[in-house]
Amino acid sequence: MRRAARAPWPYLLPSGLVLLAFAAYPLFVLFRMAFSDVGPTNLLRGWHFIGVENYTKVLSTVDFWRSLWLTVELTAALLVSSLGIAFMCASMLLRPVRSSRFVLALMAFVWAMPAIVSGSVWKFLFDSDGLINSWLSMVRLGPVDWLSSAELAIWSVAMVLAWAGLPFSIMVVRAAMLGVSPEILEAAAIDGAGFWRTQRSIIFPQLRPTLWILGVLTVIYAFKSFDFIFVLTKGGPGTSSSTLPVLAYFSAFSGFNWSNGATIAVLAMIVVAVVSVPYMRSVQKEAAE
Repeated sequence: MRRAARAPWPYLLPSGLVLLAFAAYPLFVLFRMAFSDVGPTNLLRGWHFIGVENYTKVLSTVDFWRSLWLTVELTAALLVSSLGIAFMCASMLLRPVRSSRFVLALMAFVWAMPAIVSGSVWKFLFDSDGLINSWLSMVRLGPVDWLSSAELAIWSVAMVLAWAGLPFSIMVVRAAMLGVSPEILEAAAIDGAGFWRTQRSIIFPQLRPTLWILGVLTVIYAFKSFDFIFVLTKGGPGTSSSTLPVLAYFSAFSGFNWSNGATIAVLAMIVVAVVSVPYMRSVQKEAAE
């Protein structure tokens, strides 16, 4: 242990090499591809550097701006779920009773379920003859074209993504709530503060750094979500649910234009970085205070 404390670098080298091989090098290749002309004829040969020509081409297309707007809409819906709904649900699950333990175990199961499995189940539920439309038909409200309607497809996808990500958000917020000092809560109770007043005026300000970080993770989750969208709609109908990751995928692997696909991925990373940096700075500022 003393030797490791004096010279930690040899012990960090294996994990550093793994990180370099599986994260840093693919990222380097992605950026190189975004500044090169890469197509079916030269995918395995030399790539010609063309500067920002790919970015000019992508930014001048309607598809990119439509996909960016759809991604922003999806991010907004997930932020409401991950911050607002998760805060309310975590408040209700604070008490260590048997029912709350069962709900937490169930949420952990939902969160750990592979996207291909849960996405296929939701696709069956949203089908025109699926279970949800069957229930709606019983009360004369259906059927609804959840996945085949250009107006509803993106919101149906947002509902599934929120359902899949909500357990993680609830567990994170609940863990932060359990870290609030009991003395502060007892003083609030003595002063006559009710449950929701305590949540709003005491617990919420204490959780602000956690909520900031959770918000950043939610933005990253929304901008990298591909699996659920591909299983449910494949970006359709048309391009009504084609977010930036879906657009990048089809540009690269269906249109065989790997330069455009890489450029869209880099632009999505830049948007996430622009959104995340102010949040992280505010978190560091609050932590320093």
